[in-house]
Amino acid sequence: MVNVFVVHAGSDYDFVKERMEPFLLGLKDENGEPANLGGSSNILTLESGKASNWKPDARKKIKMAHVVIVVLGKNTSDPGKEDTLGWEVAQAAKLNKQIMIYNRGAYPVPSYLYVVDRFTKQRRPVAEQMTMAQIKNRIDNYSRGYYNIFSPAYENLDPQQKSEHQSELVEQYTMFQKTSEDLVSRRQDVNSFYISVNSALTAIVGIVLGVVKIPANIFVVAFMCVAGIILDVAWINILDAYGTLNSAKMKVLNLLEEQLPVALYDVEWRIMSDKLNNKKYVSFTRSEKRIPKIFACVYSIIILAVIVYSMIKL
Repeated sequence: MVNVFVVHAGSDYDFVKERMEPFLLGLKDENGEPANLGGSSNILTLESGKASNWKPDARKKIKMAHVVIVVLGKNTSDPGKEDTLGWEVAQAAKLNKQIMIYNRGAYPVPSYLYVVDRFTKQRRPVAEQMTMAQIKNRIDNYSRGYYNIFSPAYENLDPQQKSEHQSELVEQYTMFQKTSEDLVSRRQDVNSFYISVNSALTAIVGIVLGVVKIPANIFVVAFMCVAGIILDVAWINILDAYGTLNSAKMKVLNLLEEQLPVALYDVEWRIMSDKLNNKKYVSFTRSEKRIPKIFACVYSIIILAVIVYSMIKL
């Protein structure tokens, strides 16, 4: 089941309870008529009736939610809604939740629902506006993902025309699969670079401890160890970025394989999952991050040991 939290103004409460929730649960159609559509939604609602307690309850439900729906109604732009609706949406964005906007009419998107795009640096709505049918479709297919790999031009072609592009699809799959392999190679280069730098730095620290006298060596070693820790934090962040990028590439490859006769990566993962039923799987990214963490611990121990030793000597 997919946990769904709905952000709405008080004036939209009846609509959410009587129309939206039953539709997402598959109990009613879009017109509010009884139906048996089926659904994967688990609607999370606020239990607290006290204004002073709603934030902890809302924060808890948003944290549990997989999807957050924002309902735009006639009162959404009213003064003061930024402190309630805006706060809930901000919490969802902070927790990286999937956010969708449903507009009950031609209501404008309030300013508090705008964010600055980190790439273009332009202000844009926190999420796209969708129909209830589109929202339900995304929720019901949550595990598969929300992404369409095909361009609008391709989507508008008839089946015969689409079949003519099958060879191009295979070619693009091959090209994209190579970018995943190239990413692995770049990760190895990054790891080699940081291992070399850390090894050199620890060696220099050892030389400094043997050559430079107290108390000068305290400051030199402390400075170099702090620099090493900062370096390792950067290393960990890069590994996280590579891991996220690789996961995205694998998702695209899986979507491409759905259009091909065989699904090699998907079957490979299933085989691995079967073998790992009795074992705890550790991802490459998680394993790689252990190395910079070990270096950071070494630097911390050196700093502590030098300080203690210097205090004893002095």
